Amino acid sequence: MNATSSGYRMSVLERLPNVSIVHHVQRDGSVWGSRGRTVLCKRNGVWRPVARFPVSMPRDLFGWNRPMARASRADKCNVYVNSRGRMLGIRAHAVYSLEPDGSLVRRAEIQGDCVLHRGICEDRDGWTYFGEYFRNPQRAPVRIWRFSPELHHHEIAHEFPAGSIRHVHCVLSDPYDDDALWVTVGDYSGECYVLRTRDRFGHLERFGDGSQTWRAVVLFFTPDYVAWLTDSHLDQNHACRMDRRTGTLDVGCPIPCSTWYGTTTTDGMHVAFTTVERGPAIHRSESLVLVSDDAFRWHEVGSFRKDAWRPRKLFKFGVINCPSGPMPSGRIYISGEGLVGFDGLSLRIGVERMGWAP
Repeated sequence: MNATSSGYRMSVLERLPNVSIVHHVQRDGSVWGSRGRTVLCKRNGVWRPVARFPVSMPRDLFGWNRPMARASRADKCNVYVNSRGRMLGIRAHAVYSLEPDGSLVRRAEIQGDCVLHRGICEDRDGWTYFGEYFRNPQRAPVRIWRFSPELHHHEIAHEFPAGSIRHVHCVLSDPYDDDALWVTVGDYSGECYVLRTRDRFGHLERFGDGSQTWRAVVLFFTPDYVAWLTDSHLDQNHACRMDRRTGTLDVGCPIPCSTWYGTTTTDGMHVAFTTVERGPAIHRSESLVLVSDDAFRWHEVGSFRKDAWRPRKLFKFGVINCPSGPMPSGRIYISGEGLVGFDGLSLRIGVERMGWAP
């Protein structure tokens, strides 16, 4: 699809029907993805399999059938490549490293099947961080893990005590503060905060009042603000930003659905994707592609309609995600689930500015 809005234009440049999820883009242009339990890498324009996660039963019995693959979560996994070129993978509660001989070595077992896309980051010393994401109905303790640059050693960077949060959404590095890592947590009243550490989780600053206004997944960074689109199926969603110096919150334009994923391109465009789930705060039946120059005033440039498979909770919400790593606005990879013509596959899109946008 092609779309224009408010001085921007989005174009679909390439379809990737054999890549279910694009996970990471390296600075050298290598692109990492997956299909089922197969890890893929694109170098020199060619996608090749590089590893396979171990079989996980019973869900891997259903990977050949798309509706059953959705219901069994057969595609769920994470692939992240650090600045030393070492690949970390997460699938079926286990964390792996890809070794130089091509083997996947199991390094740890975590709570939760895997983590949210773009929920993994690296600190200035090359250690990789992620937080546990799982249903957690009993509100058990939730941990943030860190792995050494070679991925051979790991430790618990921080543990949230029982009853404090449901789960971690993302751990993110700050492009304007080399010392800072940010964490988003949720999901319900008294559990939603934006957090910051500047000393590798020796101390953790907490921002927010626990309400749905502070329920964020991905954060967008500018020199003066930390911004997000709220992730609520319960309360009206908005664009929000917090002043870095004062902690003051600004609440901006309403957003018709919850937002899980997004990225900031290498040329400074902020791109976000809304999710079609169930709840009183979900007002559109399409997953939207939104863009912004300041991460606060957003413009719709594209949409993908939710498909008819029901129930949604079993057969997946309508979701667009995108990889970690550097991407220019003319070369953004996105992956789709539960959307018409955009389910279990990936696209490469371009977004361009057609002129000044208010």
